[in-house]
Amino acid sequence: MKVFFALLVPALLGSAVCGAQELPLTRLLPQPLAEKGWRFDLEPQTYGPENLFEYIDGEADLYNEYHFIGMATAAFTKGGDMAFSYTVDISEFATPLDAFGLYSRHRTPDLTFTEIGEEATLSELNLRFHQNRYVVQINAGSFEGEVQDEMLRVAHAIAALLPPAAPPHELLLLPREGQQPHSLQYFTQGMLGQSAFPAGLMAAYVAAGDTMQAFLVLTPEARQSLAAFAHFADNLKQRGTLIAEQPGRIEVETPWQGRILGVHHLHWIVGVIGHRKTETGEALVASIIANLGE
Repeated sequence: MKVFFALLVPALLGSAVCGAQELPLTRLLPQPLAEKGWRFDLEPQTYGPENLFEYIDGEADLYNEYHFIGMATAAFTKGGDMAFSYTVDISEFATPLDAFGLYSRHRTPDLTFTEIGEEATLSELNLRFHQNRYVVQINAGSFEGEVQDEMLRVAHAIAALLPPAAPPHELLLLPREGQQPHSLQYFTQGMLGQSAFPAGLMAAYVAAGDTMQAFLVLTPEARQSLAAFAHFADNLKQRGTLIAEQPGRIEVETPWQGRILGVHHLHWIVGVIGHRKTETGEALVASIIANLGE
């Protein structure tokens, strides 16, 4: 472990002293440890928003939703044996919130989590973490123990070079009490399939024996949030059975998502999905509004 860092860190140290806006992604990629038999299987490549589809066609649109700036990637192999191989992708986004958002779309609470960067998910074939404006993904070519060790060492070394950042304040808008670990997600658009919704947050909660999803639409002004809420309410009435409605509040029963409660508050739209009792949903909405502090 000490030998690896001694060889890797000097090669990358120049980028560590740069500001967050100046980190050259290709210089964050590790150099292959030739003395251990590792070499580049694919030399470092870079991609931007306009050509990312050439590398990850199925997910390029998702990355671009989160204001993707660029990616550096390289593949490594040992002795030409693809069982001893891994790839490293380092992606840069416009803000730490965007980086978290992309990361959050790939995590589920049942994954294994470890402390690399701000947070990392870990499996035998994949490691992904986010830190500041960056998301790092390392994919293993096999279950070989040496490859797993290499993934961890590379991840820790890259994380040590990335600048730290305070958690985005938006991630604190949904209350922590009752929120299920690793369930918080950030969306830049179209949350809940609503084209009228701009950015928003969702998280799972447990309260009074009920498991629910809470959401908060981050509309910046009341005029926009009122229009989005009206569109949302109309859509709910088309999809489900109306339970109750009054100005700025609607509750329906839907076939697939159960009860949905939506409330317009100042310039926010707050809601709960899947609660079994109206009072349980209302209590969670009330706690979110209280947490907003407005």
